[in-house]
Amino acid sequence: MFADTGMMVRYWACPICDHIWTPCLDDWTSEDFQRRIYNDDYVLADPPFTYDRPARNAGLIDGIVGSLRETLAVLDWGGGNGLLARLLRDRGFREALSCDPFHGDGRPAPERRFDLVTCFEVIEHVPDQRALFGELAGLLAPRGALLLSTLIQPDDIRDQGLGWWYARPRNGHIRLHSQFSLEHCLAIEGLELVSLTEELHVAFRTIESPVVRALLEAEVQGPSLPGLPAFSAD
Repeated sequence: MFADTGMMVRYWACPICDHIWTPCLDDWTSEDFQRRIYNDDYVLADPPFTYDRPARNAGLIDGIVGSLRETLAVLDWGGGNGLLARLLRDRGFREALSCDPFHGDGRPAPERRFDLVTCFEVIEHVPDQRALFGELAGLLAPRGALLLSTLIQPDDIRDQGLGWWYARPRNGHIRLHSQFSLEHCLAIEGLELVSLTEELHVAFRTIESPVVRALLEAEVQGPSLPGLPAFSAD
């Protein structure tokens, strides 16, 4: 799909938590990412990025916590051009905002807390995982919920290695979590993790919350595969 740039991107695996990562892009600036990954050709690497994924996830959120739409304050972290937040507002959500420090105009997160923070297909793109999870935890209200999607490594990752379809530096996938490494990153911030599927996860401080309980009780489909939808929009 893309011409060979001649740039070798090497990945490492942690022998303790199995997290897979590459440091090859760690010294890139935001401008480097915009020019070399998140450019006009990025949609070729991730076709659902522009509309299908935001529309699908708006339907997912509405289907799970729609009964709370008039009371929830929602932030979509890493929301690109803000389409998901706009679609939620169209569905009657009282407050749905978006921020994305890496895409478009680089909007930072508001300096406040939210009942629901979403982070869809973002975790694997961010070089500094400690800073990322610290910011996400800081944006959560005490009884809030973090709904995130990132595909957990398959059981045969040691056999697949970088043949795993999700390991793609041109897509910006530079941090690939195991179940243990994702739980560890969230536990450092005082958050408990429950994985609804291999792709969709909920993090929270207390289960005594309407939005947390609604998310944990949700019935969702399994992980997406290339070319296949992840969740129903209905």
